[in-house]
Amino acid sequence: MKHKYLVFPLTLTVFFLLIWPSASLFLKSFQFAGPALFNYGQLVLDPVFRTALAHSLLLSFGVAMGSILLCLGPAWLFARKEFHGKRLLRSLFTLPMSFSGIIIGFIVVLMLGRIGFLPQMLERCFHHAWFSGLAYRFGGLLLAYLYFEIPRATLTLESSLRKFDFQLEAAARSLGANRWQRLAYVVFPLITPALFSAFAVTFCVSLGSFGVALIVSKRFFIAACGTLSAIDRLS
Repeated sequence: MKHKYLVFPLTLTVFFLLIWPSASLFLKSFQFAGPALFNYGQLVLDPVFRTALAHSLLLSFGVAMGSILLCLGPAWLFARKEFHGKRLLRSLFTLPMSFSGIIIGFIVVLMLGRIGFLPQMLERCFHHAWFSGLAYRFGGLLLAYLYFEIPRATLTLESSLRKFDFQLEAAARSLGANRWQRLAYVVFPLITPALFSAFAVTFCVSLGSFGVALIVSKRFFIAACGTLSAIDRLS
């Protein structure tokens, strides 16, 4: 019973740094510009808010789905296999976590900008600068956020897959199930919570990250600035 008091400092920290500020901000949001639900109705009714919200949700959803598809295989490999260089490879996968969003944005510009490294190399080899300026479009923003979320998706999936009972797959194989049947009826139903966890982590982080969009995409940056201006008008 004495050990339960060990969580007391963390509980206080979470309360004063997360719960109390969030609750205070939520209550104050009902005090500005008209009726109580007016501010939240503006998210749907105001074109500026609606565009920014749609951009953010679309980008975050695409990044979350792309992260799961890209990282499920490596996470399965890290959880199931032992091989030389495993620690080094895992370190490379977690390297993007050491960079801020602004640095990643600059990396994407250097690689996929109008005079980026990749377009210049393609122009020298094939006389056509493919992907030139991709960094400033939705595709470049999606790639930047994917790079940013790869470590989180990989680590989240790996930690969950380590709890997977691989004997169940072996039992299904011994009963005559082929590879696709084992995936459909044994593996995926059991790893569904891990997939949802990875999706939630990458979606929330992408939705709350602004540094990459600030550097990479002028269109998304303009939408976000419009949202901030609208908020300032409401308050």
